[in-house]
Amino acid sequence: MPDEMLTCPYNPSHVIIRHRMPYHLVKCKKQHSLTQLVSCPYNAMHVMPQSQMGQHVLDCPDALILEAGK
Repeated sequence: MPDEMLTCPYNPSHVIIRHRMPYHLVKCKKQHSLTQLVSCPYNAMHVMPQSQMGQHVLDCPDALILEAGK
Protein backbone atom coordinates (compact mmCIF):
# COMPACT_ATOMS: atom_id res chain seq x y z
CA MET A 1 0.00 0.00 0.00
CA PRO A 2 1.61 3.30 -1.05
CA ASP A 3 1.88 6.16 1.44
CA GLU A 4 -0.61 8.98 1.12
CA MET A 5 0.82 12.14 -0.43
CA LEU A 6 -0.07 15.57 1.01
CA THR A 7 0.41 19.08 -0.35
CA CYS A 8 2.39 21.53 1.75
CA PRO A 9 0.24 24.49 2.88
CA TYR A 10 3.25 26.82 2.61
CA ASN A 11 4.25 25.84 -0.93
CA PRO A 12 1.76 23.94 -3.11
CA SER A 13 4.58 22.66 -5.32
CA HIS A 14 5.79 20.55 -2.36
CA VAL A 15 4.06 17.16 -2.28
CA ILE A 16 5.16 15.14 0.74
CA ILE A 17 4.57 11.61 2.05
CA ARG A 18 2.19 11.83 5.04
CA HIS A 19 4.63 10.45 7.61
CA ARG A 20 7.26 13.06 6.60
CA MET A 21 4.89 16.04 6.68
CA PRO A 22 5.48 17.09 10.33
CA TYR A 23 9.22 17.40 9.67
CA HIS A 24 8.63 19.18 6.38
CA LEU A 25 6.24 21.70 7.96
CA VAL A 26 8.83 22.75 10.54
CA LYS A 27 11.41 23.37 7.82
CA CYS A 28 9.04 25.02 5.37
CA LYS A 29 7.50 27.28 8.04
CA LYS A 30 10.96 28.74 8.71
CA GLN A 31 11.50 29.38 5.00
CA HIS A 32 8.07 31.04 4.65
CA SER A 33 8.06 33.01 7.90
CA LEU A 34 6.09 35.88 6.37
CA THR A 35 3.20 33.60 5.39
CA GLN A 36 0.26 34.21 7.73
CA LEU A 37 -0.71 30.60 8.48
CA VAL A 38 -1.46 29.05 11.88
CA SER A 39 -1.48 25.47 13.18
CA CYS A 40 -4.44 23.67 14.70
CA PRO A 41 -4.11 23.15 18.48
CA TYR A 42 -5.21 19.52 18.02
CA ASN A 43 -3.03 18.51 15.05
CA ALA A 44 0.04 20.45 13.91
CA MET A 45 -0.40 19.10 10.37
CA HIS A 46 -3.60 21.14 10.04
CA VAL A 47 -2.19 24.48 8.83
CA MET A 48 -4.42 27.24 7.44
CA PRO A 49 -5.10 30.99 7.40
CA GLN A 50 -6.10 32.44 10.78
CA SER A 51 -9.49 33.40 9.30
CA GLN A 52 -10.37 29.70 8.86
CA MET A 53 -9.05 28.44 12.20
CA GLY A 54 -12.12 29.27 14.31
CA GLN A 55 -14.39 27.05 12.24
CA HIS A 56 -11.72 24.39 11.88
CA VAL A 57 -11.29 24.08 15.66
CA LEU A 58 -15.03 23.49 15.98
CA ASP A 59 -14.99 20.81 13.25
CA CYS A 60 -11.54 19.23 13.74
CA PRO A 61 -11.81 15.42 13.91
CA ASP A 62 -8.72 15.30 16.12
CA ALA A 63 -10.48 17.42 18.75
CA LEU A 64 -13.05 14.67 19.09
CA ILE A 65 -10.32 12.08 19.63
CA LEU A 66 -8.68 14.17 22.35
CA GLU A 67 -11.98 14.95 24.07
CA ALA A 68 -12.94 11.26 24.08
CA GLY A 69 -9.66 10.41 25.79
CA LYS A 70 -10.32 12.66 28.80
